[in-house]
Amino acid sequence: MTDGDGRGKYDHARPLREMTPESERFHERARAVTPLGVESNVRAFDPYPFYVDRAEGSYVRDIDDNEYLDFLLALGPIVLGHGHPAVREAVKAQVDRCDLTATPNPVAIEYMETVAEMIPSVEQVRLANSGSEATMHAIRVARSYTGKEKIAKPEGGYAGAHDYALQSVYADEAALGPADRPNTVPYGTGIPDAVTETVVAIPFNDRAGTEAVLREHADELAAVIIEPVMCSAGCLKAREGYHEFLRELTAELGVVLIWDEVMTGFRLGPAGAQGRFGIEPDMTTFAKVAGGGYQLAGFGGPAEIMREIEPPEAEGRESWEASAYHGGTYNGHPVSCAAGLATLEILQERDVYEHIDRLGERLFTGLQEVADDVGVPATVEHVGSLGQVYMTDAEIHRYRDTWASNTDRFADWWREAAAGGALFGNPIQSERFFTTYSHTDEQIDRALEIAEDAFRAVDHPYE
Repeated sequence: MTDGDGRGKYDHARPLREMTPESERFHERARAVTPLGVESNVRAFDPYPFYVDRAEGSYVRDIDDNEYLDFLLALGPIVLGHGHPAVREAVKAQVDRCDLTATPNPVAIEYMETVAEMIPSVEQVRLANSGSEATMHAIRVARSYTGKEKIAKPEGGYAGAHDYALQSVYADEAALGPADRPNTVPYGTGIPDAVTETVVAIPFNDRAGTEAVLREHADELAAVIIEPVMCSAGCLKAREGYHEFLRELTAELGVVLIWDEVMTGFRLGPAGAQGRFGIEPDMTTFAKVAGGGYQLAGFGGPAEIMREIEPPEAEGRESWEASAYHGGTYNGHPVSCAAGLATLEILQERDVYEHIDRLGERLFTGLQEVADDVGVPATVEHVGSLGQVYMTDAEIHRYRDTWASNTDRFADWWREAAAGGALFGNPIQSERFFTTYSHTDEQIDRALEIAEDAFRAVDHPYE
């Protein structure tokens, strides 16, 4: 292939490849033992992923000893910076005190009490180990509470890696059908058609379309599960009034409204996005920030709904027939709960949100400015400390709007920035990146310099 001037196509992966020979060798080793050479599909990218073995504060360091200013932040969990001293000390103390016992542990109860104190819509809580587990269990409880089977979720929305959530996450227009009445399309193979038939897709940010779909299926719908900021498509913000409209409509129809705050919980404020936007859902799921870098997730809501988990005394029925099951050997792991509790205490006691939101504003508005200065078509969206760069100058309000983005150019920009020493998330356009408490103004300035150089590299690769 050649560029328009006849020269060979510029390889934007070359600088990163040249600085990561050990990662390249390690990748070959990893591919022999695990598909794609990674532990999760989202970690794989061309030409190969680099392997990180150290992290501290705002930086990670790979096995080639390259240091990167980190805005990926483990896809969101790292809100205080890597290895925050108070979190590390809490973990070490808990390791010395008690590991896993599969009996109730005080630190898990204390953690859940703190969650309930911080999120007004949550009266009772149960814990899990991942966002996928949290949404799976929340959906089951909502089905039990309503006695209905179907759920609705926005087109382009991600709500975990279980079969009921892997619907209409990514697909093309031919598969998805009309924009106002989208089809439900499974994401990937191995998902039974019978599961897909229990999920209804709604058009995010389209009130008329959303209302038409929900009213049509209201008699069968147990729940609507939705991210308050649709991070599964980068950073899609609800247009004015959409969440208020959805809150009112689901209440009218008797449908449980689940806010999937796996990404936004404890990041957009002490009460998550619902505190920031002033909306109270019926149920909430959380993960990511909740564990302070350790495996911890959960779901909660009013006691009336959460008591669906309790086996009632039902005459003529066995207990297993009369409640929504929730269990898990690692639920409420004391080490994870110790890390999560230390993190939540810091979030309540210090100026974390003021700091990360201020730096988020500097970073994301600065990225828009440098892209504009260079002349690269880009639209930067953000809410507080999370956001994304879309490689298009089109407005982004719905999932299908993101199709205008140049995904190859975004990946090239990301690789150039990584070679320059900054990780703006990962090279997938539908992901997003963050600021953290350990970031400084000087680091944001440096990040913007790296970003500008990367924009120039993708716009003028031979200069």
